[in-house]
Amino acid sequence: MLAAAAFAQSSTPNTSQNSGSNTQKLPPPPTIDVNVNQNDTLSAVRYDNKYEVYGGLGFAHLKSGAGLFEGANLGGFDVQGTYWLWGRLGATANIRGYYGTQGVNPNQYGVKGPLVFEHMFLGGATYRLIAREHAALSVHGMVGGSDGVFSHGLGTSPLNPSYNVQPRDVGMYNDGLGLASTIGGSLDLNRSPRLALRISPDWIMTRYGGYDTPTNVPSSFTTHSQNEFGISVGILYRFKMGKGPHYH
Repeated sequence: MLAAAAFAQSSTPNTSQNSGSNTQKLPPPPTIDVNVNQNDTLSAVRYDNKYEVYGGLGFAHLKSGAGLFEGANLGGFDVQGTYWLWGRLGATANIRGYYGTQGVNPNQYGVKGPLVFEHMFLGGATYRLIAREHAALSVHGMVGGSDGVFSHGLGTSPLNPSYNVQPRDVGMYNDGLGLASTIGGSLDLNRSPRLALRISPDWIMTRYGGYDTPTNVPSSFTTHSQNEFGISVGILYRFKMGKGPHYH
């Protein structure tokens, strides 16, 4: 009995040690602060790049004829390239296109919602108002031409297959190249020194001809200005970076 008690007493510390080792907890995994890492990345943002390219999805609202009751909501693309001349001033070239259907007034030809589209080719200046670590704000003004196509969805009249409907027949402008200009701005939300998310609204003025001219007149000299609202959202990429100040 004494021997058994002594054996039990000598084995007790070993059991406690094993039990203690089995219940030992591992240290928690290290945590990663995403915000700190993002701030470290943006601390390298500089506005000393010579070039930048932007591409995005665009939206515009226009009336394809001055006498139409409805406007057209068009979707498309917006591509810009800027060469920074010095400091905050840059030269910008812009190509954009908008596509959609235009509702027309009731007419004798049975035409309801023909497809219309326009392509713009613009150039001008961009001026950077604010340049900070997280975002930049700039304004731009450009002028150029707009190629409007309003006859693409017309063709022959559903009520009279022998007659080819013209844009003037349903109150729309003639096809053709007209003057275009735009004034707007851009908000760039930086994601890295080179990449940013851009939001760019615009007021657009275009000038097309042919509204309210007689159908039998082969070419029209009557033109009409119309205002459009446009906006695009996309990605900006900066390249040919220098070693200038962080931001100003």
